[in-house]
Amino acid sequence: MNISTKEQTILILPDGPISQEAGLYKYSKGERLYIDNLAKDFKEVQIATFVLREGDEFYESNLHSSFTSPNIRVIELPGSITKNPSVIQKAFQFLKVFFIIAKVTKKVDLSYLFLPSYPSAFGFLSSNFFGKPHIVYGADDWVAASESMFRWKKNRSSLFYRAYAALNKKMEISIVRSALFGVAAGGQLIEKYRNLGCTTYPTTPRMTLTRSDIVNRVDTCTGDVIQLINVGGLIHDKAQHQLLEAFSLAVKKENRLRLKIIGEGPERNLLMSLANTLGVADRVEFTGYIESEALLYSHLKSADIFVLSSVTEGFPRVLYEAMCMRLPIISTRVGGIPYLMTDRENALLVNCGENNDLADAIHTMISNNELRQMIIMKASKTLDNVFDYMDGGQISKLVTRHLL
Repeated sequence: MNISTKEQTILILPDGPISQEAGLYKYSKGERLYIDNLAKDFKEVQIATFVLREGDEFYESNLHSSFTSPNIRVIELPGSITKNPSVIQKAFQFLKVFFIIAKVTKKVDLSYLFLPSYPSAFGFLSSNFFGKPHIVYGADDWVAASESMFRWKKNRSSLFYRAYAALNKKMEISIVRSALFGVAAGGQLIEKYRNLGCTTYPTTPRMTLTRSDIVNRVDTCTGDVIQLINVGGLIHDKAQHQLLEAFSLAVKKENRLRLKIIGEGPERNLLMSLANTLGVADRVEFTGYIESEALLYSHLKSADIFVLSSVTEGFPRVLYEAMCMRLPIISTRVGGIPYLMTDRENALLVNCGENNDLADAIHTMISNNELRQMIIMKASKTLDNVFDYMDGGQISKLVTRHLL
C-alpha cells in the first residue's frame, strides 16, 4: 500500500459503547480526545459500536464529551432486544452485528480492534475474509476478563462457560498474532502480545491532563479526617466489595478513616447494602458518576489516599490522575499495574482478594510518614516519564512505519 494515512479510512471497533445525547455522540473524554487526535491523520474514521441512549443501563456513566472532528462517522450496532437475553437471542444479535461489521470492513482500508471486544472479533474475521490489515489495542487481558463478560452468571461452572472461555483465549491469540502491530495499556499486555509474535508498543496514555495540572504537594494524611478515594465503574471487575471489606477492617484501628467511591454501575445497591452490613455506611460516600473533570479532580485533590481494588486491568487512567494530584496509591497487583508501579517505591501493592493485606496497607500508608512522602515523590517522577511519551499521532506514525 503506497497511499498516506491522510488518504485512508480506518474502522475502529472500541471495547465499550458510546452514548448519544441531542444528536451528538459522546465518549469518555480521554478516549474521545484520543480518537479525535487520530482522526486528524486519516481521511475518515468510522466507529462501529453499540450506542446508549437515555434510559439505558450505564447511560449516565458513559455520557462524557462529544466528538469534534468532522471526519468521524458512527455506525450503530444492534443491541440486545431484552435486558436479559437468552443464549439463542444473543446468538441472533451477534449474527446481525457480524454482517454489519463485515459490510463496513469491506469498504475501509484498515481496522483498529480494541480488545477485549466481541465486535473486534467479528472485525478480525471480516478483515481476514476481505484481505484487509488490522491493528490492535489491548485495553485488558481477554482471558482474565472472560468471567465478568459472561452474562449468564448461573452457568459459570458449566461446560458452556469453559467452551466460552477457551474460545475467548483462542480468539485473542489469533487476533494478536495476525495484527500488523499492537499497542497496549500496561506492561503485562505488551509482554503477552510480544510473546505471541506481535510487535507491540506502549499506548500513548488516554488522558487529558498535562504537566500544568500537577498539584504541588508533598504529603497527605495530616488532618483530623483521612479520606480514602476510589474511582471506577461499580462493576464486578473493580471489586469495590473487597475494598469495603478491607475498609471495615481498617476502621477498627483508625477512627479517622472515611471512604469516597466515585462511579456508577449495576453493583451500586449491592455495595450500599454491604456497607450497611459491615457497619461502615456512615463512613462511606457513594457520589455516583461525576461528569465534570474539574469536579472530579477537586475530589482527588481533597483526598489523602487513592485505593484501587480491581481484579483485572490493563493500566487504569485513574492511576495517572491520582499521581497527577499527588495522591499516594494503594493498588491490587493485577494486569499491567506492577509493570509501572513498584511496591514500596511509587505505590503500595497487594494481591487481589487479600482484604487483610489491603487493610494493613492502608494503615502502613497512614502511619509511615517517610514511606508515604517517598511514594508521592517517586510517583511524580513516574508521571514525568509518562508525559514524555504522550503522542496523539502515535497510530498514524506506526501505520506509516509498518504498512506504507
